[in-house]
Amino acid sequence: MPKRSKKKSHYHTGTYPSIKGGECSYRSGWELAYMQYLDSNPDVASFEYETLKLPYISNYKTARVKWYIPDVLVNYVNGEKKLVEIKPKKKTEQAQIVKKAEAGRVWCSEHGAVYEFITEIELKQLGLMK
Repeated sequence: MPKRSKKKSHYHTGTYPSIKGGECSYRSGWELAYMQYLDSNPDVASFEYETLKLPYISNYKTARVKWYIPDVLVNYVNGEKKLVEIKPKKKTEQAQIVKKAEAGRVWCSEHGAVYEFITEIELKQLGLMK
């Protein structure tokens, strides 16, 4: 019986040696581009990639709790913080993503940070996408 070849992932993955975030294993070209942008931005003091683990209720009927790991926590030179989730615009309205974003916003309100989606729109505005 012939061996099946592994299905090739459609994600652009790898490791990025960031000067402001350390060794980061990214899961998309968008994440890589954003990390490179953060490294080049003089207003950014540092960033953390997938270091937070936030609980959220995935099913309100059963009260089942799952965990949400946001993409990036950005620490600015002026002391501000931003929790960033990098997603395609069309996915930001999906029920599970909305629940995760709410958990991110709760964490931000407790820690003096701002929650933000970075979509293809923002990546284009930053000049990181065509």
